[in-house]
Amino acid sequence: MLNRFLIVFFATVLSSCETSKFLEFHDFKSGWGSSEIVEFNFEGEKQKSLKNIDFVLRHNNDYSFANIFLISELHSSNKKTQIDTLEFKLANPSGKWLGDKKISVVEHRLPFKTGFVLNEGETFKLKVRTSMRLNNEVNEIENLDGVLNFGLLIE
Repeated sequence: MLNRFLIVFFATVLSSCETSKFLEFHDFKSGWGSSEIVEFNFEGEKQKSLKNIDFVLRHNNDYSFANIFLISELHSSNKKTQIDTLEFKLANPSGKWLGDKKISVVEHRLPFKTGFVLNEGETFKLKVRTSMRLNNEVNEIENLDGVLNFGLLIE
C-alpha cells in the first residue's frame, strides 16, 4: 500500500513540475537573406505566467561574423507592438564561437525576453529579420551565408 502511495505521489509531483514549452524553427536553404522575415505565432497560457523567450540560431563555419544584428517586432492581440534592434555576440575576440559546437554546426541560445508575461487568451506574432552591414557601408548584407536555421524557444 505504501509503495502505491509513493508511486502516485511522485508521479503527481513530477507531472506538476513539467513546464510547457514552445519551440519552433525556420530553416534556410542557403543562408538568411536580408529581405527574409521569420515569423512565429504563439499564445498565452490558461494561467498568467512568466516565461523566458530565447532565440536559437544555428550556423556552420561559412558564417563569417562574430555577431548578429536582428530587428524584432512583437505584436500582441491587445494592440501593443514592441520593436527592438538587438545585437548578439556569437564569438569571442579570438574568434572562438560562444555557442555549443556539434561537429560543423554551432548553436547559440540568445536571450530575447526574460520574465515575459503571457496572459490567457492573448495571441502574439513575432517577426524577426537581420540587419547586418559591413563597416562603412550603408546597404545591408544581402545574404548571411552559413545560417542554417533560426528558432524561438519559450519556457
